Amino acid sequence: MAATLYRHTDLGTATYGTPTVAGLICTSFSVNDSASLSEVKDSQGGVVAVAVSEVIKEISIEGMRTGSFSADVGDTLAITMPASVTLGATTIVTGLTSNFAAEQFETVSLTARSYTAAMS
Repeated sequence: MAATLYRHTDLGTATYGTPTVAGLICTSFSVNDSASLSEVKDSQGGVVAVAVSEVIKEISIEGMRTGSFSADVGDTLAITMPASVTLGATTIVTGLTSNFAAEQFETVSLTARSYTAAMS
């Protein structure tokens, strides 16, 4: 059931809940931005130049599987993000764990990387 939100005007853009992943009821979702660095050092070992390239977003998702969720390591993944976070053009699943327990729903832990470039 969707929540009814009441906000003060100072919190008009506060995000509530988790992003949407088809076939999962997300209970936890995080995005970590990182980049590749190449450093040039002088003869004393001091860094004199740095090249920053290809920002990569590492994604961690936990949730309960519904009948429609299907993913394998190496598959692309579609995520509907709130306006506050922008993913790259290609998101690839890098890890997937299905968890089963007595008297519990099946849960999924998933990791993925989102790349700026559109790939197919």
